Parts: sequence; structure tokens; C-alpha cells
Amino acid sequence: MIRMTKGTYGLKVNGAVEAMTKHSAPFSLPADREAELVKAGVAAYVEETAEEKAYSNMKMAELRKAAAAYGVDASKCRSKKEAIELIEAAKAKAKAGHSEASEE
Repeated sequence: MIRMTKGTYGLKVNGAVEAMTKHSAPFSLPADREAELVKAGVAAYVEETAEEKAYSNMKMAELRKAAAAYGVDASKCRSKKEAIELIEAAKAKAKAGHSEASEE
């Protein structure tokens, strides 16, 4: 699994090319292609967390349920990646809200 550190990589997802930048989530490619990008200095290897692995192994229906648990509607998400991003954003917002409440 790699994350871009410089430039943009065109990743084909469901027949469309998605621009992967340093702001994008980590992604997987064949090992030789990952090694090539890392050697070129435009990407770095990253480890996938246990939570990210859990989400990536879920079916879309399970991701929608997980999103609902965080109070977000993932019914219009067209891809697992989109649903996972929604869940992560909701978790970050909930964590930020929790830390603000504990400061008061």
C-alpha cells in the first residue's frame, strides 16, 4: 500500500481515472508498480491500520450501517471508498466535538 508524496497518479477505479495526490487516501497497486513509484520518489509505503482493513473488507451494506451509527447517510455513496471517507469524516467530527466538550 502506498501514498503519493509528490505529483498526481491516475488510478483507474470502476472504469474512471481518479487523481491520487498527497491528500488522497493510501491505495494499492501491483508490487512492482508500487516499488517503481517509491523508487522515483513520488510515493511512500504506508501500513494500513486494522480499522482501515476492517472497513475495506466490509460490504457496501455493512458500510452504510457503520455510517448510520455515526449519524451520516451513506445511501447515495456509489463506492466503498466514498462510504469509508464519509465514515472517517464523521468519526473525526465526533472526536473533535468530544474533545471540545471535555475542555469546557
